[in-house]
Amino acid sequence: MQGSLNFFRILKILPLVVALASCITPSIRDWPDDVPPSNLFISAYQADAANQVLQSEQAYLEWILGFYQGTVIYPTGWLDVERQLRNITEPEQRAVLSSRLRNLGILIGSEWAKENEARLIDNRMLALWGTTLQLMQTTGARLGAIELVSQDIEALFAGNLQKTDILEARYAERLGFEVFGDF
Repeated sequence: MQGSLNFFRILKILPLVVALASCITPSIRDWPDDVPPSNLFISAYQADAANQVLQSEQAYLEWILGFYQGTVIYPTGWLDVERQLRNITEPEQRAVLSSRLRNLGILIGSEWAKENEARLIDNRMLALWGTTLQLMQTTGARLGAIELVSQDIEALFAGNLQKTDILEARYAERLGFEVFGDF
């Protein structure tokens, strides 16, 4: 008797649990206009057979949205970083900066959204790159940082750079800012 009561209680609260979970998980049905088109990321997902074994396309796209919009655990997304950097950039340079940030976001997000075992870009690198970009005081420095991060990602993908090489000291040395402790 007690077991069947518990079962019915679970059935009663199950819709609530599902409804709450849908509030936490981004919806891929209504793809936001401020996020690059989903077909870019679907192509990236389909190009990685190893990740497809570990992660569904829907889960991958949900992580893409989390990367751009933030998550419950980490509410600052790539769109917030882009917005902040655009706001401190001279108006005549905003279009160039926006374009380069958009391309960098696609490059980072399409890899970061993969299942942990399959991805080369992790949360530590994401935080390091976001912080590095925000430390740059001029538009020229920001563009230089975007170029350096893009080159490092390409080298990482090619196997010419290891995850362990991606350290704050690397960017401090090349971009000329002070190191306060590595990520």
